[in-house]
Amino acid sequence: MNGILSLPQSRQQPLPARAAVLDRSLSLMPRMPRAEGLDAFVHKQLGYWHRWRLLAAGGELARQGNAALAACEAMSDLTDEALSMRLKALRNQLSLDPAEGKGSLTEVLAGVGQMALRRLGLQPYPVQFMGALALHRGQLAEMATGEGKTLTVGLAGVLAGFSGRSCHIITANDYLAHRDAEEMAPLYRACGLSVSSIVSVLEQAERPARYACDVVYLTAKELLADYLRDEIGSGSCEQRTQAAFLAWLHGATGARPAGRLLVRGLHTAIVDEADSILIDEAVMPLILSAPRESRGLAAAVMAVSDLADTLVDGEDYSSEIQGRTVRLRPSAMDRLARIARDMPAVWSPVQRREELLRQALLVRLFFKPGHQYVVQDGKVVLLDEFTGRMTPGRSLTAGLHQAIEAHEGLEVTDPNESLTQMSFQAFFSRFRKVAGCTGTAWEAAAELWCVYGLQVVRIPEHRPRQTIYRTPVVKRTAADKWQAIAQEVLHEHALGRPVLVGVRSVNASEALATTLRNAGCAVRVLNALTHEQEAAIVREAGQAGVITIATNMAGRGTDIRLGHGVVECGGLHVIVAEINESSRVDRQLAGRCGRQGDPGSVSVYLSLEDDLALRRLSGTLRGMLSVLMDRSVRWLGLAAQRVFRWAQACAEDEAFARRWSVLKADEWMRSALPFEGQGRRSS
Repeated sequence: MNGILSLPQSRQQPLPARAAVLDRSLSLMPRMPRAEGLDAFVHKQLGYWHRWRLLAAGGELARQGNAALAACEAMSDLTDEALSMRLKALRNQLSLDPAEGKGSLTEVLAGVGQMALRRLGLQPYPVQFMGALALHRGQLAEMATGEGKTLTVGLAGVLAGFSGRSCHIITANDYLAHRDAEEMAPLYRACGLSVSSIVSVLEQAERPARYACDVVYLTAKELLADYLRDEIGSGSCEQRTQAAFLAWLHGATGARPAGRLLVRGLHTAIVDEADSILIDEAVMPLILSAPRESRGLAAAVMAVSDLADTLVDGEDYSSEIQGRTVRLRPSAMDRLARIARDMPAVWSPVQRREELLRQALLVRLFFKPGHQYVVQDGKVVLLDEFTGRMTPGRSLTAGLHQAIEAHEGLEVTDPNESLTQMSFQAFFSRFRKVAGCTGTAWEAAAELWCVYGLQVVRIPEHRPRQTIYRTPVVKRTAADKWQAIAQEVLHEHALGRPVLVGVRSVNASEALATTLRNAGCAVRVLNALTHEQEAAIVREAGQAGVITIATNMAGRGTDIRLGHGVVECGGLHVIVAEINESSRVDRQLAGRCGRQGDPGSVSVYLSLEDDLALRRLSGTLRGMLSVLMDRSVRWLGLAAQRVFRWAQACAEDEAFARRWSVLKADEWMRSALPFEGQGRRSS
């Protein structure tokens, strides 16, 4: 895959060497400690005030967006050469004053918009100008699905490139990084900027040249991993910071430090699908690791796995589904003690062998193939809970990965030894400016402010939405729910409407597809096993009569455009078959219909046997809903939806607590341990 599209040699205005060195220095310097106690409370209230102020000032942003459109249309009479000269002059002003360009920011944006029309054939809407302005000012723009976020990010990327500082545009996956960079390349080149993309298969030797471009498209994992590789391979952070700052003072223009990947450091990050990347993926730190031989581990794990297959829940151990914990009982510990005589000596002590057994039982109870992982080419590949995508190269810690391998009858691999790690929260705090856009950010506005200092700005829709939300359907059992879903799919299919069904696991998608195929329908399935056809499947999901079953749609990045005659049939129909622990993910799925004012409808199905209900709702609450179902209460669906949303709120609070603990643990490790280096503290 060729990710680089324009090398920096073609730049009209090369980056000053001192600025490049300073960016690298600043990205490595310690940040101020995060607010605690009363300061944190005041900071949170300040965030509420800012959000209210931005809402009240929404008309001003709309006025600026309309002004940019008018100025863009006024430039239509300019020749290509005259437009390029105008942009060059405006670029010089913006590089001197990146915030507003001496009052000419609207005119700069208008010129970039006119260039987008000529080079891409895309006329920016006022809402896209509004989104670009919000991104340039370091805010998070909430824009509905189908409003043109790719072009919006491209406009903001040009403005960031004009400043002469490094700009990294963070996407959800390698495919989107390569696609967006390729699609926007004509715009960047016309504006005198270089652009590249970095994907996981790219060799390390090729990366510095791509990072040297004005604008770089890549995933957060790739960028953070390369940042950590720089930390490992280039000496201590303090030494590099001091050396870079001294070089800047003396005006040094020498080459980058040997082996350095991020040659221009960190300055601006524009995050697409920001809530998915900044929140959902931030539940665990990124760890650079290397395999470490662990003598006797494979034999011990296999022995304990065989024992776990014979134990009975309620007799030999007890489990708690809400906390996903396992407690061993005396019978299990006695049987474990007997087999410990034949285990390797290092794993036979009581504490270590009992931990291995608990892990084996956790795998059998809470780690299901097609839900949390799949087996591919004889290896365990983990699935991303929020996007349904495979995450090759990622492994579970604390021996859980080896427990899964033993349970699946695979070769037990050596565990990985951590070389260094950093949380995504701490990493993004090292940028001088962070901005982003997504379709669902308002629910997480408080967390985005407290962790990243990001304010959410709600961008209005270009055309009013016409989506119809049907009354939620609640069933007592999962079997009843899936049967009702299949019947609704067949009914809508008979009307000629495209149907998109959102599920949470590979197994659920395959099971529903089998049911519908047995009923004589052609079905397209998008899950971790068919990810290579992702763009094509999503692109065709709006054609008449097409049935698409997909795991979570977060970050897909491809619009579902309606085919011929679909509007007259009522547009795309979306079925939320399994609600998620985050309401934002459900809203992302529902937002797939009603694009650009198109008609559409959404159905939500609930079951008392859903994973969320079993984990978050007490037996009393489930019993009350069951009684209401027996009495056929008319408002049952709305009542059940309220209860499930409360369960989602509890899950979201717990997830936030986990993310916060990850951040605090990362901050403590980097500030308290002397061998971690003081220069690696985050804000």
